[in-house]
Amino acid sequence: MKPRVSVLLPTHNGARFITKSIESVLKQSLRDFELIVIDDGSSDYTPEIVEEFTRKDERVVFVTNKENRGIQRTLNRGLGMANGEYIARIDDDDEWTNHDKLFMQTKFLDEHKDHVLVGTGVITVDEDRRELFRFLQPEEDKSIRDRMLFKSCFMHSAVLFRKDVVLGIGGYSESDLHKHVEDYYLWLRLGEVGKLANLPIYGIKFMLRSGAISARYKKEQFKKNIGLIKGFRREYPHYLKAITFGYVRYFTYSLYKLLPFDFLRYFVLKIYKSL
Repeated sequence: MKPRVSVLLPTHNGARFITKSIESVLKQSLRDFELIVIDDGSSDYTPEIVEEFTRKDERVVFVTNKENRGIQRTLNRGLGMANGEYIARIDDDDEWTNHDKLFMQTKFLDEHKDHVLVGTGVITVDEDRRELFRFLQPEEDKSIRDRMLFKSCFMHSAVLFRKDVVLGIGGYSESDLHKHVEDYYLWLRLGEVGKLANLPIYGIKFMLRSGAISARYKKEQFKKNIGLIKGFRREYPHYLKAITFGYVRYFTYSLYKLLPFDFLRYFVLKIYKSL
């Protein structure tokens, strides 16, 4: 019998944090899922950690790429393997904090057939898993659309979406134009074919760390976000305000990086996330 949900966990040298990520998925109250872990050419002991989980829980599926293929192609490999009606995502350094996250999200999509994507709020933590700040995302489709050109209203590890809809629009983009913004691009495309929502719960812990892809390529992400704003200007409102905001964000990011203390950067980031 096929599972309701397929959880995709791509990893590359994730040995330091991946145990907590996998354990947080296996603690979900909704038990009808498969966890597909795709190792993208790790050189550490990530495979040994994951293989131990496969011996303990048959819901954990482990595959490896023969060579490093990058996050976009790795995610599409996971989509091609998935048996579930719904797809959830988690990164190897994040955790699901609400044990009913999957249950509530599947219930929402079951009851709202016109919706294609649902996320949650986020608790941001440091590398020692100490809370820095938390924020909820806009909940209703209209309020999300009002903000979508300004910034993504979904954290990748927090989402649940309909597999058939995502496959119908071609899955994750593998274009270099969308490298490091492939999730934001996917949410914008999903908004063209269905409604979007967030639940008013704190579903995940998102780790803020310097070695993460999202941190290392942040300025590149902001530059590519400008391209997304231009590309979707007819599908979402407030284009002029959003494009102005996009350029200001891109050119002021270097100043943000010069802030002398971590607590100042965290304070500015908290304000940005709450906008």
